[in-house]
Amino acid sequence: MWFGPRPRVNIMDPELVKEVLSNHFHYKKPQTNPLAKLLATGLLDLEGEQWAKRRKIINPAFHMEKLKDMLPAFDLSCSEMISKLEKMVSAEGSREVDVWPYLQTLTSDAISRTAFGSNYEEGRRIFQLQREQIEHTIKAVTSVYIPGWR
Repeated sequence: MWFGPRPRVNIMDPELVKEVLSNHFHYKKPQTNPLAKLLATGLLDLEGEQWAKRRKIINPAFHMEKLKDMLPAFDLSCSEMISKLEKMVSAEGSREVDVWPYLQTLTSDAISRTAFGSNYEEGRRIFQLQREQIEHTIKAVTSVYIPGWR
């Protein structure tokens, strides 16, 4: 697929994703906007030894036993979202629903329950601020280009 003037490869096959993640030194990530590197550097942006070090640090959080312990929180978050949608649809019968805001809330709620032991409603303001920060960052990264930085 083309992303502007540059070709990109999207991998959807789980076995190929596993291959790329297991042999990360053989695959290079595309260059990003230099301003993005100043604003946010996470696991997705890192390469080589830095990537391996960060991945090693966060890997225990995604151990199968820890994920199994999170299932009740995921279930509760999903059940609450489904209840809201069922009430909305049962009141009006069949209708079209924009599920994006519900999926955002579901994700935030699951993170809140598993990481902080509270629900989304208790941390709503923090998630709103994070969303605003992301929007500002995306706007800055997509609108500013300093020649010679690539």
